[in-house]
Amino acid sequence: MILDSFFDSVEIESDYLRNLLEKILSIINRPDLHFGKIGECRIFDNEGLVTRDGEIYLDSRKLKFLGDEMAMALIAHEMAHYHLGHYVNWKYSPEKQMEADELARSCGFNIDEYREEFPINGKET
Repeated sequence: MILDSFFDSVEIESDYLRNLLEKILSIINRPDLHFGKIGECRIFDNEGLVTRDGEIYLDSRKLKFLGDEMAMALIAHEMAHYHLGHYVNWKYSPEKQMEADELARSCGFNIDEYREEFPINGKET
């Protein structure tokens, strides 16, 4: 399975999220990328996050309401945080958000639409 070759551990139950992740990885098309654990769970204040341990968690129920394109942008953004090592000594900063946005944008994801809906500090990037 494609997910298992990119992640140390995969705990995704919904077909919706599994299909989105496979689509994202086919768009990125970089076999050199590797991520830690990815899991699906209920998140109360976000659709996705990366923990201080480098684990990526996604809330498929909330992602469905965004639509596929925006959901893929959000997931790519969270994966970019992992790739950039932002979870190490995590402290929120607009610069880290913009850096993750730029990496996801460079991979072909519509970050601009995502940022219209979810601006950084109330401002679109």
